[in-house]
Amino acid sequence: MNTPRIILHLGLPKTATTSIQHNVFQKLHEEKRINFLGKCLDFDYKSANLNVINYAGKFIRDAAEQALSISEARRQLAISLDNDLLNVFSDEGLMIAYPGKENLPLKRKFNNLKAIFEGYDVQVVVTTREPVDYLYSLYVQLYPDYFDRIDSMNSFGKYISRLLAEPDNVLFESFFYSKWLKKLQSQFDVTVLDYEDFAKNKPNIYQSWSDLLLLSEEEFQSKFEANKINEKKKVGKEVKEVKSFKYIEDKVRIFLRNRGLLFLLFKWIYNQFGLKRALRYRYSSRGLHHYPTKEQCDRLRELHRHHQY
Repeated sequence: MNTPRIILHLGLPKTATTSIQHNVFQKLHEEKRINFLGKCLDFDYKSANLNVINYAGKFIRDAAEQALSISEARRQLAISLDNDLLNVFSDEGLMIAYPGKENLPLKRKFNNLKAIFEGYDVQVVVTTREPVDYLYSLYVQLYPDYFDRIDSMNSFGKYISRLLAEPDNVLFESFFYSKWLKKLQSQFDVTVLDYEDFAKNKPNIYQSWSDLLLLSEEEFQSKFEANKINEKKKVGKEVKEVKSFKYIEDKVRIFLRNRGLLFLLFKWIYNQFGLKRALRYRYSSRGLHHYPTKEQCDRLRELHRHHQY
């Protein structure tokens, strides 16, 4: 029996992961040329509605984040893999910490992934990005659901100040590539790609992916570029702030959580009369997420270069 071959794609976030998931992995899966275990999610940025297209491998993330036992994840993995096809799991969310949530450090997640995939032929793929651009783009992505509700980090300037003051905070761990890459490379065979090669349309990144997926370079590029995903409204280099009224929903839920019939009444009204759509509707405000100044960029890049374990 053939040993299943697995690609574990860990992002990073904001490095064209969604485009690869939708345009390449899912399309190849539908053509029965790879066994793609997700994730592939259709997220309506305006309404915040989520349609799960393919997340068959969610158990992998759950176990990596210790929400599921390793033994159960290995059981599900064994019945999910295809011995005759390339198996792919892609989930960039594993690499980051979410503000206001309990987060495991990457070292623990990597140890859990190692235990899940013990005995399998696994190739890990990560794509890095110019660090300040990565930090800015990640902040913009997480702002509507997380940072907008945290007074101490509800602007990118405040976020930068927190990073400079607390670089060892798990919230900023994904920013320090040299830290976690060494740990990851000690446990897996890792291919490291550069997002700027996508941005500059350099053929070497298409070649790297085509080799991994056993495609021609032309086919990978054609699939990858088929649809643009997750485009943001920009003014120059800066991105407009996206707001919603979901914070009202969250406060009402907390207030009514232990109030029995009142909570059930709220849920009924919420679902029957369009409150969900109204409260979760996202709109571009007049505000901008200000890109860091040259001085701030220099400080961040210096910290990125020299902050080690």
